[in-house]
Amino acid sequence: MDYYIELLNSIKRGVLHPVYLFYGEEGWLREQAVNSLVDFCLQGGGSDFNIDLVDGETARPGDIAASAETLPLFAERRLVVVKNPSFFKAAKKAGREAPEETEALPAAGGETVLLKYLKDPLLSTVLVFNTGEPVDKRKRIFKAVKEAGKAVDFTPLSRADLARWLTQKAGKAGRKFSGRALDELLDAVGPSLQKLTVEFDKLLNYTEQSGVIAPEDVRRLCPPVLEDNIFTIVDAVGSRRCGEALSGIKDMLAAKEPPLKILSMIARQFRLLLQVHDLAGRGCPPREIAARLKMHPYVAQKISAQCKNYSRESLVHAIEGLLDVDVAVKTGGQEFYPAVEHFILKLCAGPRG
Repeated sequence: MDYYIELLNSIKRGVLHPVYLFYGEEGWLREQAVNSLVDFCLQGGGSDFNIDLVDGETARPGDIAASAETLPLFAERRLVVVKNPSFFKAAKKAGREAPEETEALPAAGGETVLLKYLKDPLLSTVLVFNTGEPVDKRKRIFKAVKEAGKAVDFTPLSRADLARWLTQKAGKAGRKFSGRALDELLDAVGPSLQKLTVEFDKLLNYTEQSGVIAPEDVRRLCPPVLEDNIFTIVDAVGSRRCGEALSGIKDMLAAKEPPLKILSMIARQFRLLLQVHDLAGRGCPPREIAARLKMHPYVAQKISAQCKNYSRESLVHAIEGLLDVDVAVKTGGQEFYPAVEHFILKLCAGPRG
């Protein structure tokens, strides 16, 4: 989170670059950074006329350059935010990534005029490219942005960073977490800052009188999402806690979760376990596993830990068994719960991983 704090401090001091590229998985922080730039440009009587929001999926590079070259109206700076620009993505050729762009090669997608602007950007304009898609750092336009301004990779926060962030927010609001409340909130909501913000605001309102966020408050107001319930069930199966796994299935059915959705999510979890198991077996480090499977590092870490309960053979067996359950339920050969119960009991009785 240091990169984000450094960026905010720079904006507050008015030390701005003429060009930014905000990219990476942490979308909530990217949006907050853009909002901070908007607030800065509006302070001191700034006008909305000097803020231009551009759809990067439809705008041409030449149009973006023209907007950036426009002088501010009765203000010191003009802000141009280009959302989801497509020209930072890796170009593919014949099923493979294209080679690194060089000055000898023509710019792709009509980017020449934009590259020309980036060589000598207007100091009265702050041009921001904001994307959650992976960027190709070999592309000329990426290199041009780095030379003219700053590229910021909004990497996902670790669990420790999320815990510190929530603790600080609680302190500023006159609250504190008691017992395992903080861990239970992270377990229930997951690593999404957007979702954590929503759930945390609910807890603030609920604990206004007590000033303490207790574990029971989290359990009452922030029930786990379906994915977390599924994770708990699969974890219980791997640890041979069959009763707990079956109880979790019953709770979800009581909460009106569609049976086939439950079955689909259980199958998805076992497929993820198999993928992580195979990648880890080939020596892939945790961050590379997360990147390859396009998941948050915190989620990948949890799944990696869960893999210890299973062998590769047991995971393949589980996926095959779930396919049999799916066919039996969809064809009317069995009711959902008896079929899942039989599957879980059989899996629990199988050889340990």
